[in-house]
Amino acid sequence: MTLIVIQNFIYGLTNSQTSPTTPRGFWTVSQKAGNIDPTFDGCKLAEASGATFVARENVISPKKLEKVIREAISHKGFSYVEAVSNCHINLGRKNKMQSAMANLDWIDSITMPKKKWDALPEEEKMNYLPTGILKQVQEPEYCEMYEEIKKVHQGKRGKITPDEFTKKI
Repeated sequence: MTLIVIQNFIYGLTNSQTSPTTPRGFWTVSQKAGNIDPTFDGCKLAEASGATFVARENVISPKKLEKVIREAISHKGFSYVEAVSNCHINLGRKNKMQSAMANLDWIDSITMPKKKWDALPEEEKMNYLPTGILKQVQEPEYCEMYEEIKKVHQGKRGKITPDEFTKKI
Protein backbone atom coordinates (compact mmCIF):
# COMPACT_ATOMS: atom_id res chain seq x y z
CA MET A 1 0.00 0.00 0.00
CA THR A 2 1.28 3.45 -0.87
CA LEU A 3 0.09 6.72 0.64
CA ILE A 4 0.99 9.89 -1.26
CA VAL A 5 0.48 13.12 0.68
CA ILE A 6 0.47 16.47 -1.10
CA GLN A 7 2.13 18.71 1.47
CA ASN A 8 1.32 22.38 0.86
CA PHE A 9 1.53 23.54 4.50
CA ILE A 10 -2.09 24.70 4.76
CA TYR A 11 -5.71 23.64 4.45
CA GLY A 12 -6.04 25.59 1.20
CA LEU A 13 -9.44 24.24 0.17
CA THR A 14 -10.99 25.57 3.37
CA ASN A 15 -9.79 29.10 2.56
CA SER A 16 -6.42 29.16 4.33
CA GLN A 17 -6.90 27.48 7.68
CA THR A 18 -3.85 26.49 9.68
CA SER A 19 -2.83 22.87 9.22
CA PRO A 20 -0.54 20.81 11.48
CA THR A 21 2.24 21.54 8.97
CA THR A 22 1.81 25.33 8.67
CA PRO A 23 5.16 26.93 9.54
CA ARG A 24 5.32 28.95 12.74
CA GLY A 25 4.78 32.65 12.18
CA PHE A 26 2.82 32.15 8.93
CA TRP A 27 -0.51 33.94 8.50
CA THR A 28 -3.69 31.92 8.02
CA VAL A 29 -7.37 32.82 8.43
CA SER A 30 -7.43 30.84 11.68
CA GLN A 31 -4.12 32.31 12.93
CA LYS A 32 -4.26 35.94 11.78
CA ALA A 33 -1.59 37.00 14.28
CA GLY A 34 0.73 34.26 12.95
CA ASN A 35 0.78 30.53 13.61
CA ILE A 36 2.22 29.65 17.02
CA ASP A 37 1.62 25.89 16.88
CA PRO A 38 4.57 23.55 16.48
CA THR A 39 4.81 21.97 13.04
CA PHE A 40 4.17 18.33 12.39
CA ASP A 41 6.39 16.10 10.21
CA GLY A 42 4.34 13.47 8.37
CA CYS A 43 7.46 11.54 7.35
CA LYS A 44 8.48 11.13 10.99
CA LEU A 45 4.96 9.93 11.83
CA ALA A 46 5.10 7.40 9.00
CA GLU A 47 8.49 6.13 10.20
CA ALA A 48 7.28 5.87 13.81
CA SER A 49 4.14 4.07 12.63
CA GLY A 50 6.14 1.31 10.97
CA ALA A 51 6.22 2.34 7.30
CA THR A 52 9.02 0.44 5.61
CA PHE A 53 9.45 3.02 2.83
CA VAL A 54 9.35 6.76 3.53
CA ALA A 55 10.30 9.45 1.02
CA ARG A 56 9.87 13.16 0.41
CA GLU A 57 10.41 15.16 -2.75
CA ASN A 58 9.18 18.51 -3.96
CA VAL A 59 7.34 19.49 -7.12
CA ILE A 60 10.35 21.51 -8.23
CA SER A 61 12.06 18.19 -9.03
CA PRO A 62 9.34 16.24 -10.86
CA LYS A 63 11.70 13.52 -12.15
CA LYS A 64 12.91 12.80 -8.60
CA LEU A 65 9.32 12.87 -7.36
CA GLU A 66 8.24 10.46 -10.07
CA LYS A 67 11.17 8.15 -9.21
CA VAL A 68 10.33 7.94 -5.50
CA ILE A 69 6.64 7.38 -6.27
CA ARG A 70 7.57 4.49 -8.59
CA GLU A 71 9.86 3.02 -5.92
CA ALA A 72 7.18 3.42 -3.26
CA ILE A 73 4.57 1.66 -5.39
CA SER A 74 6.92 -1.24 -6.15
CA HIS A 75 8.04 -1.54 -2.50
CA LYS A 76 6.64 -4.51 -0.60
CA GLY A 77 4.98 -3.15 2.53
CA PHE A 78 3.56 0.21 3.55
CA SER A 79 5.06 3.18 1.69
CA TYR A 80 4.62 6.87 2.44
CA VAL A 81 5.57 9.63 0.00
CA GLU A 82 5.31 13.31 0.83
CA ALA A 83 5.17 15.57 -2.23
CA VAL A 84 6.03 19.11 -1.08
CA SER A 85 3.89 21.40 -3.20
CA ASN A 86 3.03 25.05 -3.47
CA CYS A 87 -0.20 26.72 -2.50
CA HIS A 88 0.62 30.10 -3.94
CA ILE A 89 -2.80 31.65 -3.35
CA ASN A 90 -3.78 30.59 0.16
CA LEU A 91 -0.30 30.20 1.63
CA GLY A 92 2.06 32.06 -0.66
CA ARG A 93 0.37 35.39 -1.36
CA LYS A 94 -0.86 35.68 2.20
CA ASN A 95 2.73 35.26 3.44
CA LYS A 96 4.54 37.75 1.16
CA MET A 97 5.19 35.34 -1.72
CA GLN A 98 3.47 37.28 -4.50
CA SER A 99 3.75 34.66 -7.25
CA ALA A 100 3.75 30.90 -7.73
CA MET A 101 7.47 31.14 -8.54
CA ALA A 102 8.15 32.92 -5.24
CA ASN A 103 6.31 30.13 -3.42
CA LEU A 104 8.35 27.52 -5.30
CA ASP A 105 11.57 29.40 -4.48
CA TRP A 106 10.59 29.26 -0.81
CA ILE A 107 10.01 25.49 -1.07
CA ASP A 108 13.40 25.14 -2.74
CA SER A 109 15.00 27.11 0.12
CA ILE A 110 13.60 24.80 2.84
CA THR A 111 14.30 21.43 1.19
CA MET A 112 17.59 19.69 0.54
CA PRO A 113 18.79 16.18 -0.33
CA LYS A 114 18.96 13.85 2.67
CA LYS A 115 22.70 13.31 2.28
CA LYS A 116 23.34 17.06 2.53
CA TRP A 117 20.83 17.37 5.40
CA ASP A 118 22.51 14.50 7.29
CA ALA A 119 25.84 16.38 7.13
CA LEU A 120 24.41 19.49 8.84
CA PRO A 121 24.97 20.07 12.55
CA GLU A 122 21.81 19.21 14.52
CA GLU A 123 20.99 22.86 15.29
CA GLU A 124 20.97 23.72 11.57
CA LYS A 125 18.60 20.89 10.55
CA MET A 126 15.50 22.29 12.27
CA ASN A 127 14.34 24.60 9.46
CA TYR A 128 15.01 22.27 6.53
CA LEU A 129 13.18 19.25 5.19
CA PRO A 130 15.32 16.42 3.87
CA THR A 131 14.32 15.03 0.47
CA GLY A 132 14.84 11.65 -1.14
CA ILE A 133 14.33 8.25 0.38
CA LEU A 134 14.32 8.73 4.14
CA LYS A 135 13.73 5.10 5.10
CA GLN A 136 13.74 1.88 3.10
CA VAL A 137 13.82 -1.49 4.81
CA GLN A 138 12.56 -4.95 3.96
CA GLU A 139 10.44 -6.52 6.65
CA PRO A 140 7.74 -9.17 6.57
CA GLU A 141 4.63 -7.60 5.11
CA TYR A 142 1.58 -7.47 7.40
CA CYS A 143 -0.80 -9.45 5.16
CA GLU A 144 1.78 -12.23 4.80
CA MET A 145 2.24 -12.31 8.55
CA TYR A 146 -1.52 -12.45 9.03
CA GLU A 147 -1.57 -15.58 6.86
CA GLU A 148 0.72 -17.15 9.46
CA ILE A 149 -1.80 -16.24 12.20
CA LYS A 150 -4.49 -18.00 10.20
CA LYS A 151 -2.27 -21.09 9.90
CA VAL A 152 -1.87 -21.16 13.70
CA HIS A 153 -5.66 -21.17 14.13
CA GLN A 154 -6.04 -23.81 11.44
CA GLY A 155 -3.54 -26.04 13.26
CA LYS A 156 -1.08 -25.88 10.32
CA ARG A 157 1.77 -24.45 12.40
CA GLY A 158 2.78 -23.67 15.95
CA LYS A 159 2.29 -20.36 17.71
CA ILE A 160 4.26 -17.36 16.55
CA THR A 161 7.21 -16.68 18.85
CA PRO A 162 9.59 -13.75 19.43
CA ASP A 163 12.36 -15.78 17.78
CA GLU A 164 10.67 -15.19 14.41
CA PHE A 165 11.30 -11.43 14.60
CA THR A 166 14.49 -9.43 14.42
CA LYS A 167 12.86 -6.40 16.10
CA LYS A 168 10.77 -7.50 19.04
CA ILE A 169 10.13 -4.27 20.96
